[in-house]
Amino acid sequence: MMNQIESLDKLFTISDALTTYFMHGEQRGMKGADRAKQSAAAFIIPAFGDLEVKKLTAKRIENWLYELANSPKRLRTRAGKPQAYATAPQTEDEKRARRDTANRILTILKAALNHAVDKRLIILSDPAWRKVKPFRGTSRPRIRFLQPIEAARLVNSCPPDFKDLVRAALLTGARFGELIRLKARDFNPSHNISTLFVAESKSGKPRHVILTAEGIALFEELTVTKHPDDLIFTRHYVQSQKRDSRGHFAEVDQRTEGAWNHGQNTHYMRQACNAAGLEYISFHELRHTYASMLVNAGCHLVYIASQLGHADTKMVEKHYAHLNDYAKAAAINAAMPVLGIVEPAKIQKLKLG
Repeated sequence: MMNQIESLDKLFTISDALTTYFMHGEQRGMKGADRAKQSAAAFIIPAFGDLEVKKLTAKRIENWLYELANSPKRLRTRAGKPQAYATAPQTEDEKRARRDTANRILTILKAALNHAVDKRLIILSDPAWRKVKPFRGTSRPRIRFLQPIEAARLVNSCPPDFKDLVRAALLTGARFGELIRLKARDFNPSHNISTLFVAESKSGKPRHVILTAEGIALFEELTVTKHPDDLIFTRHYVQSQKRDSRGHFAEVDQRTEGAWNHGQNTHYMRQACNAAGLEYISFHELRHTYASMLVNAGCHLVYIASQLGHADTKMVEKHYAHLNDYAKAAAINAAMPVLGIVEPAKIQKLKLG
């Protein structure tokens, strides 16, 4: 068969494929649709948007994928300002992260084109994009987490409003986006089991996070004066006033409250890590810290996965299995009785050096 596309619309473009893919995805409740749209708008449409699908070649996709993997990371930029970029990836971890990002964007492109084929919007015997392979060895990020004493230093280095968010992340493992949407009614104190209800999560499924005594005390402190519909976490900021006729500020240090927005945590995390004398870690790595503490304490991986909102233990095993070995070894050594069937060693090891 000829490698040829037949379609009622001879000008069916990659932008058309993306549009129909996202439209269908919204109808079926596709997870992460907004983020995928943003990635498509930033990286796929500028490169391929007006290109007819029949003219897309594997070589063209491979060149685009390579350029994407070696390009600097886009930084959050204020509306109306030119797009800002980080420095080009230098370290092996930075290069791995960029290849991983490129793979995820390639997945969006392939999914949209495969959807067009499945729905017979285009007919193609040998799709070029299916010949393109993603980068290998990209899913091994260096998982970082804080020791308890480091966590305490970080908390003590945060301003009050951000401190509340950091404490909550360390005591629940919740994501930043989940925390900033919480309302007072989502805290469920009980004589038996107190929980925090996370209605919106990355997985699309709600969950109840079981709180420890320390977690209960924190959320009691944060919700005691709030209406059930009030946000638990609000951002405090200073609103400077305009200068008067003499060039003086009419009022300064007028404090107001507002909701936290996505992306506002990075600046505060950098400042807090610097103040605490710690290597920079992202807010998301507080989630890793929570999980690692449970693993090190011997908590069952099924329970940890449930607390984090994972459907199974795959992600927990992927990131924390090596820690579980230490907890497992400690538990086995503590539980196993001494049988008395091996004589104590009579040979003394030599100390070298």
